Amino acid sequence: MRYFIRISIVLGTVFLYIGAGTKEIKLTEGIQPGNLAPEIHLQDVEIKENSYVLVQFWAAYHPQSRLENTMMHNVISQSKTENLQLISISLDENKAVFQGVIKTDRLDETTQFNEPAGKNSELFKRYRLKKGLNNWLIDSNGIIVTKNVSPTEILEKIPSQ
Repeated sequence: MRYFIRISIVLGTVFLYIGAGTKEIKLTEGIQPGNLAPEIHLQDVEIKENSYVLVQFWAAYHPQSRLENTMMHNVISQSKTENLQLISISLDENKAVFQGVIKTDRLDETTQFNEPAGKNSELFKRYRLKKGLNNWLIDSNGIIVTKNVSPTEILEKIPSQ
């Protein structure tokens, strides 16, 4: 009986390896780590080659997300990490409010973008931003590494260069 169990385990392992080699693995788009991140179409966004991108959603009407956006901006801009890029997307429908917050919070305009359709935008729907505003760390292949990373732990998530 023991002999039969060992053969079954060995044969099962062999078939697993053979099967794994013949099937094509396809990534699915989603919002969980390991998924292919939903596409983002923004004007004037240049993604650095071989870099991680932190996509962060925020809004002036959501105080916690605004505070985290400022903290994240400061951590990333003051770090020596060259392979990390911030793309921070405001969902404020009023562009003047967005521009005012950028100046008040002293944020780098090259990292801040506005989606004036707000909660009605395609981005809001694709990233399923129903409760609160979140962030996603995406690798250079477009794969989500982690989500809702805090400003204090972001640099720990990036492999050293």
